[in-house]
Amino acid sequence: MKFSSILRYSVLAIFNAGSIYLIPLIITFESWFLLTVLVFVTFLINFTYLTDKFAALKWITPGVIFMFSFVVFPAAYNTYVSFTNWSTGHILTKSQAIDLLEARTYTPDDQKGVEFDIYIFENNTDEYYFAADLAQDQLLFGKAVTQDEIDKASYATHEPSLKSESGEILTPEGLKLLAGKDQINKANKLQELSLVIDSSTRAQLYKISVFGSSTGRLLSTSQRYTYESEYDSLIDNSTGEICSSDGDNFVCNTESVDPGWRIFVGSENYKKLFSNQRIRGPLELVTKWTFQFATLTVLLAFTVGLLLSITLNKEKLKFKRIYRALYILPYAIPAFVSVLVWKGLLNPDYGVINNWLDPLYTFFDIEPIKWLKTKESARAAVLLVNTWLGFPYMFLITTGALQSIPKELTEAAKVDGASGVQSFWRITFPLLMVSISPLLIGSFAFNFNNFTLIFLLSGGGPPVIGSEVAVGWTDILISFSYRLAISGGRGNLFGLASSVTIIIFGIVLLISAISFRYTKRLERIYGNI
Repeated sequence: MKFSSILRYSVLAIFNAGSIYLIPLIITFESWFLLTVLVFVTFLINFTYLTDKFAALKWITPGVIFMFSFVVFPAAYNTYVSFTNWSTGHILTKSQAIDLLEARTYTPDDQKGVEFDIYIFENNTDEYYFAADLAQDQLLFGKAVTQDEIDKASYATHEPSLKSESGEILTPEGLKLLAGKDQINKANKLQELSLVIDSSTRAQLYKISVFGSSTGRLLSTSQRYTYESEYDSLIDNSTGEICSSDGDNFVCNTESVDPGWRIFVGSENYKKLFSNQRIRGPLELVTKWTFQFATLTVLLAFTVGLLLSITLNKEKLKFKRIYRALYILPYAIPAFVSVLVWKGLLNPDYGVINNWLDPLYTFFDIEPIKWLKTKESARAAVLLVNTWLGFPYMFLITTGALQSIPKELTEAAKVDGASGVQSFWRITFPLLMVSISPLLIGSFAFNFNNFTLIFLLSGGGPPVIGSEVAVGWTDILISFSYRLAISGGRGNLFGLASSVTIIIFGIVLLISAISFRYTKRLERIYGNI
């Protein structure tokens, strides 16, 4: 057998073993969609690589699987979430929420604060036994266990024989009664033990007494809620009240019982974005700045990159390779590292930039710029840093585009009497735009969603004072969506955040379509030059 065949069958065997291992786990969690996907992918891979009928599929199957896993499925799932009420308090399914509510317990009023005498015994193997004197005719005795052992422990038994006629507690054979000072020495361990009375009641050591018996307390819990599937209602056993369902929560006496559950709400999230002034106001502010940020970033970076490429495109210029290497250097450094460095440089108190500008501050008698602390300075800092990160890329693409333009065109324009400026604007620049317009569109789309820069440099701040929703002056749509989903301070609004991302996708798609249409027009005009 060929090595390639051995390798193929080995990889398939490992993949199938993993699938077989995952299937029972997925069934346990009742994730039927994921189970369907796993079975389909497993069948597809085995069918593709165990037969020779569809040779072409062997090459495209991995790409298709990865595309659906990391592109199609996240986009589809995000769209689904945008049509739900998925948020803090509405994360679980209804069945999961009911299970969680039925697991809640409460202590009945007649058992709150009940105290009694408790006696602690020890055997030779460091095991402990409690004797709880609950009443004159009820003395419960049994082995004390830890929290982990409660489910396996035997219930305490009534042992009246351990109590003499005078009321004195007798020590069982093989055990010794712990004195108060010994209980104090072993208090940490004793306080972790419980005497199991029944399925819902335990006796624990509450207060140690050096003289006489110590004090115990009951820890009694009963099921708080019971679900009635016939009426789709919840019974509060502590009050006897019936809690009806309002769609995504049970309501008891006009108050919602958390947690609720997630449901399909249609276009409610989108309506809330545009009709709720509490959200619409910050959304309008963020959207306006997002367009400004993406547009100005592309223009500034493109302008700097183009000027540098034109300068270095001169034939007689010496040390061009050294200059180009230096200009590309910021592009070689990971973006997040550069952003963090710039954050330190822009520190208003200890940053290098303010130290450099200090003579100017002194000369003009003005206050130092509080970078990242005010609206104007924070936005200027964000644009400055992003221009620094983006101009090497623009320098590279414009350099390549300039070198691809035939020199005969500019020479012919010179012969016809065109100046250098006219030649550039009438010939060089239009041809340059034909080549790099798709790249500029891609750059705009990237900066439209440049979460890394905003998050690491300014964190979206400074905050907009008075806004009812957490939002900052440098927040763009994607960071605003992050605030809604993760760090808004008023719960996680996943459904609302997902609807914002869908809007972002729609905006970028529309702008890209218009821009590509413009690019095609340029190609028709200048493509034959």
